[in-house]
Amino acid sequence: MAVYSDSDREAYAKLADFLIPEYNGKPAASAVNVHLEMLDEVLRIRPDLDEGFRRALDFCCGKDVSEALNALAREDDAAFTALTTVTTGGYMMTDGARAAVGYPGQEASPFDVDEIPEYITNGMLDRVIARGPIYRDTKHL
Repeated sequence: MAVYSDSDREAYAKLADFLIPEYNGKPAASAVNVHLEMLDEVLRIRPDLDEGFRRALDFCCGKDVSEALNALAREDDAAFTALTTVTTGGYMMTDGARAAVGYPGQEASPFDVDEIPEYITNGMLDRVIARGPIYRDTKHL
């Protein structure tokens, strides 16, 4: 994983805040530190995004944020995807962002292997069962 300097992180914070600005009581990306420890954590989890993320930072450096991000999306989709994935992933991994949007994070749901799920008994699948199997060959589209 690449090491990002303070100036890299500051530049990323500006890009991240453009992608996820403060809105309607929800924090901006930099307010939940996506450019600090969350950047390191996301890239630790997804090291495959590091190269594209670096290209995105380098591409946008010193340019108008809006123009740079639009040009990046047109010219280097992989770098744009890496940047937006790192940003949104890091944002939603923070307690502050999850609380603001009402998402508690992943939760374990109890599951009883002996219990028949309601969707089996309530008739919800009757139309699908009556229709029968449908197969579309996607190799030859």
